[in-house]
Amino acid sequence: MTVRQHEDVLRHVVRVAQAGRDFFAEAGPRIGDPDVRSAFSYICDVKTQLVADLKPWAHPGTEPASNDGTSPSEVLDKLYADALEHFRPQAPGAVANALSFGEDQLIKLLERAFEEARSPALQEVLKSYYSQLVICRQAMWRLHARAAA
Repeated sequence: MTVRQHEDVLRHVVRVAQAGRDFFAEAGPRIGDPDVRSAFSYICDVKTQLVADLKPWAHPGTEPASNDGTSPSEVLDKLYADALEHFRPQAPGAVANALSFGEDQLIKLLERAFEEARSPALQEVLKSYYSQLVICRQAMWRLHARAAA
């Protein structure tokens, strides 16, 4: 793995976290259910801090992208945009399956970034977010289960 490839993985993590943060920041305040609104707020806060903490390692550069729109960040950008387009505040569970997928993919990218990290400080930052991202994913699983019930 080259330094460039590792930086691309970190940029994917940041871009996906930003797309998720933007979704939760816009959708959350519109939700009437205080428990769901609180979960969305927590997820937004986690992603905001993750982005801020990874900025020193995810140096600006060419945005990681594919030629066919299939890079992880491109796919998840579209997922969050579609979820926001179809979001209904009175039925937030309708997009919970897509949101669960987004959370799962972010965790996978974080795991990959951790495995490839050469810096102990970066590994520590990535490790510190893992459990928080698992909580975010579980919140979306619960929302999905609640909507299915």
